[in-house]
Amino acid sequence: MMKYLIVVISLFIATNSNAQAEDANFLLKKFEISWQKVYDTKMTKEEIITYFKASDKFWLVEVVADTIITKLKPQKIDIAKTGVAGVPVIVNKTSFKGLVIIELKEKKYRVTLKNIVLIGDGELLKKGEEQTFEQNYLNKELTAYRPFFLKEPKGIYNLHFNNIFEIEIKAKEEW
Repeated sequence: MMKYLIVVISLFIATNSNAQAEDANFLLKKFEISWQKVYDTKMTKEEIITYFKASDKFWLVEVVADTIITKLKPQKIDIAKTGVAGVPVIVNKTSFKGLVIIELKEKKYRVTLKNIVLIGDGELLKKGEEQTFEQNYLNKELTAYRPFFLKEPKGIYNLHFNNIFEIEIKAKEEW
């Protein structure tokens, strides 16, 4: 009986530790980190499609039914927004890119960023060298986040990913 209680408590703790990173839109499933967020919008599906096709942040934009599939061009963390104090060097000394899937609904769209890769700029990683998010932010077994990811990087990446994909304000400014 005591063994079962220990197993249940262990599972509860493991589930809660992964949930800590999920509160900032990060998901850890099948040894892969992805980022996902749902946005409310007043834009039509067609306006959203037009926005992403016209954006210089993406390439190979393809629309299949109510889904946009594209690739995020390399993006750099804006140090002016995040600072450098307490931020791991890997965050500020690399760019990131990934596969983007945007599912369109009426007055909503859900963005999923997968296959996130860090790209070296020559300081920490060789210029153009690519390393997966998982390689840097998961333990060796790829089953849990490294503790330092949950402290600073999670929030910094969440802020920057959100700025890339939230189009309501940007679209209004362009009109």
